[in-house]
Amino acid sequence: MMNKRVQDGDGFRGTVRYEGPIHSKNQAQVYWGVEWDEPSRGKHDGATDGVRYFQTSRPSSGSFVVPDKVTLGRGILDALRERYMQNEHEDTLVAGKVATAGGNTKNIQLVGVQKIQGKQDLGVISKVSLEACKVAYIGNHGELLEAAPHIVELNLGFNLLSSWSEVLKLSSELPELEHLILSGNVLEYDVTESNPPAFSNVQVLVMNQTGMSWANILHICRAHFPAIRELYISSNGITDEMLHSTPSELLSPALEWIDLSHNQITDWTAISTALGGLPNLQQLALNGNQLAKLDARDMAGKFPALSTLSLSDNLIAGWSSIDALNALPALQFLRMTKNPLLNDMGAGESRMLIIARCQSLVAFNSSEIRAKERQDAEQIYLKRILHELVCFPEAERSKVIASHPRYTQLTAMYPEIQAPNSKDASGPSALARSLVRVTFIPMTMNATTMDEMEKKLPLTMKVSQVKLLVQKKYGLEEHNLSFLASKKSMPIPLDDDNEELSYYGIQDGGDLLINEAW
Repeated sequence: MMNKRVQDGDGFRGTVRYEGPIHSKNQAQVYWGVEWDEPSRGKHDGATDGVRYFQTSRPSSGSFVVPDKVTLGRGILDALRERYMQNEHEDTLVAGKVATAGGNTKNIQLVGVQKIQGKQDLGVISKVSLEACKVAYIGNHGELLEAAPHIVELNLGFNLLSSWSEVLKLSSELPELEHLILSGNVLEYDVTESNPPAFSNVQVLVMNQTGMSWANILHICRAHFPAIRELYISSNGITDEMLHSTPSELLSPALEWIDLSHNQITDWTAISTALGGLPNLQQLALNGNQLAKLDARDMAGKFPALSTLSLSDNLIAGWSSIDALNALPALQFLRMTKNPLLNDMGAGESRMLIIARCQSLVAFNSSEIRAKERQDAEQIYLKRILHELVCFPEAERSKVIASHPRYTQLTAMYPEIQAPNSKDASGPSALARSLVRVTFIPMTMNATTMDEMEKKLPLTMKVSQVKLLVQKKYGLEEHNLSFLASKKSMPIPLDDDNEELSYYGIQDGGDLLINEAW
């Protein structure tokens, strides 16, 4: 019974770590010591009354049960027939999910129509979900092949499978299988054959929450999944040390998508070492780790095909990490929320700065970046850099420029944008350039009038002075202002009363939106 998977009456799953009597109880009674997947179901770490019977990997995740209080599961064919051959009138809605680059989940194409009638229909079924159906074993050789030989997508997530030798039986039973979900199964690698079976056609493998080490994952993919293209391995406790210690050459060069979300990765160097050499890797999800900094030096010559990167829910706190993304030659799509860098910014402000600092992005957080939005963002960003340069003495300006790697490129792209103290910034023409025409638009019903107001304002005007104008015109003592460069851009909050309008890159012809105070 050791390492077999069980499930109790409340649906909690666990692994048998001990079988035998307990010193403090009836010696004739056989108990199973179970390490539960959900630690709150347990009571101890495998020791009770001063005697250790087994050792759990997490504190208080173990307990003892009487064998007849849990189930050992059933065969896959029984589960398949029960789910798809019952004579019921209602539709069966089957939910199969995998992680997305955004850190959420998406439905995969699974059978979700009326339950199939008759044995002959199992012979044509191609997409199956048996998630949480207490499947523990595949059954006798040839039975599944005879009953349902054309399954292409199979979800066996959160069942009671306990060994890879059992899972590998599917390779001969389902020769057309392309998409396999094994999430939530704690699998022992017990394969000893010198020429073990392999899934020759499986391209998508989902093994979230399996507790597998990085080394085991690499070995399994290399030995048993030669055609793999997408690998989902979130929530497996994978660490920097694991990534550093195992040769990345074990990974298939054909891999196009890897999801390493919700692991324990803190160092981008570990990611670069393990995955940077994959020539066809296009999408990488790292949501929910503890990455604090990205370094362009760890990207040089790496990730040649990486076009989509997800970094939500990490610990990134500095703009240098965003600037480093320019070292990824193929990057086009970035998803990044819930990081310290962005926590104190509005959505419009953070979007504008990331677009301006990352030259190759075509979409951010799943929203397309149009040409006008990029131009507005880059011009506003350049104006902020110039404003910052003016505030520093000449001796320190090189440091400012170094903190904005795109500065030289942007000044070449937009030569009409000049620093306030540049040699051409004097006289009547400079005064004209320092004025911007904006339209005030009230967005709150508390305003005394809803009429729009057009005004020319000097770029040296402070936000606090602009608010006095709004208070006088619209009768709003407490309000917030946001700048909208164009109808297709996102509003940028003017959130510092002491800053000048030039800091926010206020452009001629834009709108100042007046909202209630937050």
